[in-house]
Amino acid sequence: MSKEEMNNMIDNIYKEIDERSDSVMEIDRKLSKVLQLGPYRIVIVYPPLSDGLEITIIKPIKKLTMEDYNLDKEIFDMLKNQAKGILISGSPGSGKTTFAQALIDFYHTENKIIKTIESPRDLLVSDDIVQYSFTYGTHDEVRDILLLSRPDYTVYDEVRNKSDFELYKDLRLTGIGLVGVIHATRAVDSIQRFLG
Repeated sequence: MSKEEMNNMIDNIYKEIDERSDSVMEIDRKLSKVLQLGPYRIVIVYPPLSDGLEITIIKPIKKLTMEDYNLDKEIFDMLKNQAKGILISGSPGSGKTTFAQALIDFYHTENKIIKTIESPRDLLVSDDIVQYSFTYGTHDEVRDILLLSRPDYTVYDEVRNKSDFELYKDLRLTGIGLVGVIHATRAVDSIQRFLG
């Protein structure tokens, strides 16, 4: 594509964002933009951050149900009735967010109040599930809102940096049901990230 064609495509994407209610500009930096357009995440990067103008469109995550995972009955019952502090860990592309999405859908059918923390927001959830983003609020603001609104579960996709780990720990210690998604290849690595 020529640079002109790329810029025309970007202009059309911006028009769609302005006109559609299911779209939002998640990150708006001088040299990078992250947008959610319906089910698609779009990342636009400008030079000199990248060596050329780049547009990446990420398709939605695969949708699975809890039944698709064929979990042992004991584990399924624990997720349904007892588990309030869950960490989903794995390497990139291993299905962490897909499993979190299945948990959200499951808890939703159980009439649980669910909220998500995402940055950027890209989970495909029912309209009655609120999605929070640090793009527009601080960790302290999100914590205060969650403590005051008292959801049954908060899904934190993805716990990455020190502020994220501190917020996850703070919310969990207050008794909020939490599902955290974390990059770690082994369970012990997940725990080490909290300790570190």
